[in-house]
Amino acid sequence: MTIVKPTKDPDFYRQRTSALLKSGYPITIADYDFSSSADMTRWHWHDELEIQYIVEGNLYVTCNEDNFIVQKGDIVFINHGINHFNTPADGNDCIFRAVLINPSFMFGFGQMELENKYVRPLLTSSSLKFIHITPRDDIYGEFVTHLSQIFSLNDNKPDCFEILTKVSVLNLWAIIYKHFYSDDSARNDNDSRFPSLDEQRVKQAVLYIKEHFMEPITLDDIAGSILVNRSECCRCFKRIMNVTPFEYLMKYRIIESTKQMLKKPTESISEIASAVGFNNTSYYNKIFKKYMSCTPTQYRRSSDV
Repeated sequence: MTIVKPTKDPDFYRQRTSALLKSGYPITIADYDFSSSADMTRWHWHDELEIQYIVEGNLYVTCNEDNFIVQKGDIVFINHGINHFNTPADGNDCIFRAVLINPSFMFGFGQMELENKYVRPLLTSSSLKFIHITPRDDIYGEFVTHLSQIFSLNDNKPDCFEILTKVSVLNLWAIIYKHFYSDDSARNDNDSRFPSLDEQRVKQAVLYIKEHFMEPITLDDIAGSILVNRSECCRCFKRIMNVTPFEYLMKYRIIESTKQMLKKPTESISEIASAVGFNNTSYYNKIFKKYMSCTPTQYRRSSDV
């Protein structure tokens, strides 16, 4: 097992997705070691589905607004596009194996009917952000058997290991579909392959935020970008992302500021805060610590590698 430290590069996940898709085998496995608070991952999201298996120690996992602790033997599934980060718990080392699977690995060669029936509804389900499976759960044995097979196949790379890996991935997906996908209305809806009105609105609002986050935009501006009032805008975000538009804006600005720290190491904290839309450095420091569990200065120092 090759142990790696959590990455401090906020662009790593985008680059990894691109590399996986270009490779023709869009799945990868990595082993992570969290030994101190400096080893926490930062808020991030990626197109890949992620399954973590805790090898030893305890770990805090945060997915959107949910925070929970996992321990040795636990399994965590994180859906694609979900903001998440990990922090060590109890001051002890924690090691976990993670398998990252691009959804394109599931079906291919024009299998749109299968994708629309079994994949897309789960990827877009507002109720399936993450799954925490423990050894006490009934499905644990079956799930860990297929997961262990994926690890073994990709460690040893026997003949046809890619095909056999795909079989195991589909077996895991079938378990998730049968036991954790509970959105019956979407499952029975012939048009479930199309985004809901809430999803369309939130997607458009997120695009607006990404284009204007550095400006002094307000909730009225965000709501106006999708032609609804403030209350309906907040309800849409809560239903789809479980955060308010303002919370999403703050998180996005903070994430963008971490990128600026790496790209422009000579810029001051106040300059970076201003560049991502904060007109008050003290407030920026407060929000940064809320979401990153450290100050901007501490983050910058931990990134000087």
